[in-house]
Amino acid sequence: MCTWSGLVFVILFALGWVVIGGFVPPPSPAAKAGQIVAFYEANTSLVRLGLLLTQASCIFFLPWVAVITVQMKRLEAPGTVLATTQLISGAVALLIILLPTMIWGVASFRPERNPELTLLLNDLAWLIFTMTFAPFVAQAVVIGLAILADPRPQPLFPSWVGYFNFWTALSFVPAGLIIFFKTGPFAWNGVIGFWLPVSVFFVWFIVMLVFMVKAIRREGD
Repeated sequence: MCTWSGLVFVILFALGWVVIGGFVPPPSPAAKAGQIVAFYEANTSLVRLGLLLTQASCIFFLPWVAVITVQMKRLEAPGTVLATTQLISGAVALLIILLPTMIWGVASFRPERNPELTLLLNDLAWLIFTMTFAPFVAQAVVIGLAILADPRPQPLFPSWVGYFNFWTALSFVPAGLIIFFKTGPFAWNGVIGFWLPVSVFFVWFIVMLVFMVKAIRREGD
């Protein structure tokens, strides 16, 4: 159930943030204050409802991180350094998802406020959401290390899943460059700044889900 909660998170998050909230495609970082205010004024109720559902989806992220930690402890027994690092990274990653939803919520709470303040809140939320790569990189790297360090004759996860985690981590790193760009592929609405890391994140979720289910079935719990 904890493993499948990861899929519930993905579905609810996509429904709330993308379908109802309308945050995808992202607004341009070069957009003027009036354009940003217009988004919140025209979609106030939907934005609020979408953010509420996005917040609720994070409930299911917690058991997902916990069950990965439990499986990693099996891979590195008797030590648990990598598993503990994954647990901490996953908890911090959850905050990186939660904080922007709260800030977008503040922006939608009083869309009639000074447009420059709404622009500031929008910038703050998007930069936190798209630029903060460290916890996601750390989480994927330690998972990959644990998988490749599995000493058993029949590893719990295929080795390629470990390398896939390294590739996932690498794809998140360019997000740090978002702070330098308002247009182009490195902007928070660009191919490298947004579409690549977000797409890889959800693919990573599905890959890990499939092999977590297989591992749990094989281990019997």
